[in-house]
Amino acid sequence: MSNIQSNDSMIKNVLSKQIGKYLISGFTAFGIEYSLYLLLISLLDVYYVLASVIVYSIVFWFSFLINRIWTFKSKGPIQHQLFKYSLLFTFNLIFSNIVLMYFLTDFLGITPYLSPFIKMGFVVCWNFLFYKFVIFK
Repeated sequence: MSNIQSNDSMIKNVLSKQIGKYLISGFTAFGIEYSLYLLLISLLDVYYVLASVIVYSIVFWFSFLINRIWTFKSKGPIQHQLFKYSLLFTFNLIFSNIVLMYFLTDFLGITPYLSPFIKMGFVVCWNFLFYKFVIFK
C-alpha cells in the first residue's frame, strides 16, 4: 500500500512542478506578447485584433521551445510535436486572438488593454491540458 501512495505523491509532485513551470513560462511569454501588443496599438496605432495576431505569431517559437525543453522536458520527436503545437496555435490564433478578442472588446465593450488578460485566462487552461496530454506527453 505504501508503494502506491509513494507513486501517487510522486506523480502529484511532478505535476505540481510542471504546472508551476508552465505558469512561469506562460507569464513570461505573455509579458513579451503584451509588451509588443501595447507597442503596436499605442505607438504604431495598429488595429488591436491585428496586433494580437502579430504578437501571438512572434511569441510562437519562444513558447514552443520553453515548454518543450524546460516545462515538460520532452524528448519526443520534435517534428510531431511541432505539427501538433501548430494545430493548437492555429486554433488559438483564430479563436482566442480573433474571435475572443473581438467579442470581448467590440461586443462586451472591454477595453483592448484589458481584454488580452481575460483572453489569456481561457488559453492558459486549455493549453496546459493539450501540452501535457497531447503535444509533450
